Amino acid sequence: EVETRKLTRMSNSEQSVSRRLAAIVVADVVGYTRLMERDEAGTHARLKEIRAQVVDLRIATHGGRIIHTAGDGMLVEFGSATEALRCAIETQREMGTRNLYVAPDERIEFRIGINLGDIIIDGDDIAGEGVNVAARLETLAEPGGICISATVREHAHEDLGVGFVDIGEQQVKNIVRPIRVYRVTLGKGDKAASAASAMSIPRRLTRQRWLVAAIATVCVIGVGTWLVAPLWKSTAAPAPPDLSLAILPFAAPSGNSGDEQFAAALTQDVTTALGQKSYVKVAANALAATYKPGSTDIRTLGQSLNVRYVVEGEVRRVNEEMVVTAHLVDTITGSQAWSDRLRYTSLPPGPGQPVPATQLTKRLRSGLMAAERRRAVDHPESGSASNLVLRGDAASTNPGGMEGVPEARALYKEALKLDANSVSALVGLAGTYDTELEESATPDRAFLLPEYDRISSRAIALDRTSTDAWFVRMAALEWLGRWDEALVAADRIITLDPANTDGFLQRAWILIQTGRPAEGLPFIEQALAVDPTESSWPYHFMCKAQLFLGNYREAVAACEKASAENNSWINLVYLCAAYGQHGDAAKAASARDALLKQRPGYTVARYRDTYQASPPVFFDLVERHLAAGLRKAGIPEK
Repeated sequence: EVETRKLTRMSNSEQSVSRRLAAIVVADVVGYTRLMERDEAGTHARLKEIRAQVVDLRIATHGGRIIHTAGDGMLVEFGSATEALRCAIETQREMGTRNLYVAPDERIEFRIGINLGDIIIDGDDIAGEGVNVAARLETLAEPGGICISATVREHAHEDLGVGFVDIGEQQVKNIVRPIRVYRVTLGKGDKAASAASAMSIPRRLTRQRWLVAAIATVCVIGVGTWLVAPLWKSTAAPAPPDLSLAILPFAAPSGNSGDEQFAAALTQDVTTALGQKSYVKVAANALAATYKPGSTDIRTLGQSLNVRYVVEGEVRRVNEEMVVTAHLVDTITGSQAWSDRLRYTSLPPGPGQPVPATQLTKRLRSGLMAAERRRAVDHPESGSASNLVLRGDAASTNPGGMEGVPEARALYKEALKLDANSVSALVGLAGTYDTELEESATPDRAFLLPEYDRISSRAIALDRTSTDAWFVRMAALEWLGRWDEALVAADRIITLDPANTDGFLQRAWILIQTGRPAEGLPFIEQALAVDPTESSWPYHFMCKAQLFLGNYREAVAACEKASAENNSWINLVYLCAAYGQHGDAAKAASARDALLKQRPGYTVARYRDTYQASPPVFFDLVERHLAAGLRKAGIPEK
């Protein structure tokens, strides 16, 4: 443990003492004493190398200031909670990558605590309760993990590709009042909600992100892009609809005509893309364009357009790089609910660039969904169907797995009592059946499969243009072993939303399961071409395709990339098999230990049981490539 006394000292200098608000990061090496006793010189050298190549570099990149170090501990100050958290996330992910090749008892792993609070400035040193709380948060973090205070959670609005698990109020040493603590889960994306929910069988890896973030703006009732001219009948303005927003014209401060054209095209493309999702209400571009950012008070603008959120952004060319920034602002409170920054190094100056619009739309949709879920959970008293569905989504993804399924299912069913034709509630309910089929050790298939079939069919019947409805229908057809129909559903998703990477990935997985992994590869490559920032799941499917093709070297490379981004148990299954088949015994053993730590008792038979609806040709591939690799790595048969 990093003791507070090691990290804070009151200077005896005569410099004046002042205070300021700052983000404080405290980091500690897990089991440092044990590592030093085993190999003092080697541990010291490795830690020094990690400091130089990983930790110090990221601190400098994100504007941090190292206050001091104490053997295995470090105290760092940041001016921004978001930058402090971003630095911690990048550090832990890089350490996860490095530790893939290190035996568990020899790994250097950090615990990190982050707090945003008032600190005392004493020369070059800092002290005060803000520091003390950060030190206590660090002790609550798991090895390789991050714990943050509620104040950090409230101020870190950007989509940082992580989830947050509320572990409640914690009473810690030497702090009188309890601290509300969140554990950061390093799985890919707020759009996946949490790493716990991402640690599931392959179909759900993509579906969970679809339902909850990228496509599953599933919690709203409404119709695409609309033109609104509200007529006020009283001085009290009614609450704007759920998941409603207006995208103001993106600014181009340079005044360059090419940049201005790019900004106008980006605004139009993102507005159109969001409007194609029938559950999101987007103010028409022509109406939103009459308002310039900063020209009207946000609250007044929200009332005029009848939207809950406003998107403001700009494009700025910095040398050869185009930087796109965007902010989602709550028109009721005036606070920023989300922000993000995208950088492009090889972008021509003209308009019509599909990649920025695609990426920004996905991230904006994710930020919007996260903001609405938080609002629904904070205000459950509304009791509307959309509020119930939003709360169901939050329950299903936090903490994930089977734990939240009963609550989520009850909320979706309650929403259907209020609105029997709510496609979003049907999709959410179908998702709980999918989760139970994958996560439960003894799923009641006799009940779940017919219900999944019925609910997904009804969702499609109500809205054949809904990509999320087609997604759960496709998944149900997979569970039922109706592969040709599942492929048709996957093609429908791609046709409806060609910018969605999950449609391509799921089609590839269906082809793999039907014994055609080579045919699946082009669809995985298409997913990477659509959004190059998507790294974990495309490489997860690339890993599977290459493994089942017998290309073990290529499978190892893809599996390593997927696991480095998201060290979920299902990624470890394939990494373990790939190492085993490639002959990397030490790495296979390390991957096996990591897998069994996350899924104790995992067996080769458990994998087969999950895919019992798959055709015989798939099990031939499993036996020759995956099962054989798992056995070589030491995974038991039963």
